[in-house]
Amino acid sequence: MEHDLANWVAVNVGGSVERVAPLRVEASQRRFFRVWMAAADNPSERSWSSAVVMASPPKLERNDAFVAMQRLLSGWRLPVPEIIAMDRASGYFLLSDLGERHLEEAYGGPDERRALELAIVSLVRIQEIETQAVPPYEESRLRDELGIFSEWFLGRWLGEHLNPGAGSAFEALIDNALSQPQCLIHRDYHCRNLLLDREGRLGIVDFQDALIGPATYDLACLLWDCYHAFDQISLRRWQERYRVQSRFDFTADALSRALDLTGLQRQFKAVGIFARLWLRDGKASHLGYIAPVLAAMRRIVGEYAETRHLSAWLRRLEGRAALAFKTAAQ
Repeated sequence: MEHDLANWVAVNVGGSVERVAPLRVEASQRRFFRVWMAAADNPSERSWSSAVVMASPPKLERNDAFVAMQRLLSGWRLPVPEIIAMDRASGYFLLSDLGERHLEEAYGGPDERRALELAIVSLVRIQEIETQAVPPYEESRLRDELGIFSEWFLGRWLGEHLNPGAGSAFEALIDNALSQPQCLIHRDYHCRNLLLDREGRLGIVDFQDALIGPATYDLACLLWDCYHAFDQISLRRWQERYRVQSRFDFTADALSRALDLTGLQRQFKAVGIFARLWLRDGKASHLGYIAPVLAAMRRIVGEYAETRHLSAWLRRLEGRAALAFKTAAQ
């Protein structure tokens, strides 16, 4: 496949490809590769030395939505990749390279604060976009996403039924999502979809699933990240940083509640998706995150009357998931 990609790049942009390197496996059917080009004979013909090829099967992925959202976000001067070349039939896209560092690589380092500041600024800018071209995050979709947890994690992986008390908690999560101010949301605004280049500039990728949805959704992706756990002080600091910049009139308490419940809804979905990746697609890459995410969920549910009764159940599922992961890894 890498040879085919190199030939496609060379044909579409001229010159020759010196090297192709696969990038991290992600939770979709797409694959990504960084390509390095030989120096151009005429420097004015090409302003880049590396780029990213996205191989996105057109029958399995939403490539038209990717193109539409790239145009929308770039039109609002958000830092998304330029589409240098594309072949819709094959699903090949040559994209400008926004940087080799994921945001998670800045966590715990000297540039964490600046990187998160940039992420909050871009999040707020996304929410300012007014568009009729993006569909709403409907109640039926929220229910279906919670169903992924029930079907793939509980039923197919652990062989369990949904806890009888989960139904009322799920209703509270849905009500929380629908009752918030609605705006454009990225829907996967986390540390692996935010990149940093060598100058520390932020780049945003994986935006094709954007919807009009709850105002706290992208903030929940960022702060209740499945791949990184913030301490409580950091969580509330960045929550407040968003609040003072946002166009929405949240009180601190209202934002905290909405954010936590939105994060919980998203994490239920993520656990189901991680199990589905293994059972349906044969990808074990995300199984190790399930138990830590369940632990984070348990901490959230304990804070609210509507969800507190799920705490012991989630603790038990956390232990079962850790054991099932060890079995799958053998």
